[in-house]
Amino acid sequence: MDKFALLVRMNPQDWPEWERKIGPGQESKVWFITGRRKPEEIHAGLLVVVLGTNRMGVLATGETLSAAEFRADPDWVEATDPSEQAWLKEPRNRVCIRLKGLAAHVPVEDVEENPDTARLPKARETITWLKSHEHAALTSLVQRHNG
Repeated sequence: MDKFALLVRMNPQDWPEWERKIGPGQESKVWFITGRRKPEEIHAGLLVVVLGTNRMGVLATGETLSAAEFRADPDWVEATDPSEQAWLKEPRNRVCIRLKGLAAHVPVEDVEENPDTARLPKARETITWLKSHEHAALTSLVQRHNG
């Protein structure tokens, strides 16, 4: 399989701090759970595209800063709910990603209309592999909306 880049599905209900972290033009480093991805396949330098759930569209781009690491989320202290803090403290396979929020989000309709990316809004996993042609198509959409 052509494992070129990573698609991160961002659910605003699971990550209420997203606007503070990847709002338009904002840059941040965030640890994401790798889910069912093989930890040994994730390494620093992979390109990343963030696609919001709930039809939010493409919100940010970036790259991995680390390989997958079995660890707690270092940002657990930012969580306000004690049960969320406990969950974030649990060691899991995570990857650190540097993200930059897009000045203009790419509408999900544009992603769905492109035959190379139409399947992506249906992805259920937090992190999914992107093939090179899928990443190229998403990059083209980002450039079209962000100049």
